[in-house]
Amino acid sequence: MNNQGDGHYPAIQPNNRSAEFAYLMTGLGIGVVVSMILAPRPGAETRLRIANRVLNSIEATNEKVRRTRLHMTDIMDHGQQRISAVVDAGREAVSKLKTVAN
Repeated sequence: MNNQGDGHYPAIQPNNRSAEFAYLMTGLGIGVVVSMILAPRPGAETRLRIANRVLNSIEATNEKVRRTRLHMTDIMDHGQQRISAVVDAGREAVSKLKTVAN
């Protein structure tokens, strides 16, 4: 089988981390649900366990999203500071050139 897929299964792009994470989480979720359904427990208890695990997963995902947003905000702030410094340096250089030219 080649890396491009054989027409039966879509090829996963190596740089698509979010898609890989989504596939992983989907597989884990399906595995948890199937194992809980097949477990020898009463239906109400199984449904409660599934609900608790789903809620815990949602909370964990929300926390990861929050951390990612904070990280991206930090990266953007740092980038804006660097751009501002470059613009200020450029303005200063143009000002010096104007002074030298006069």
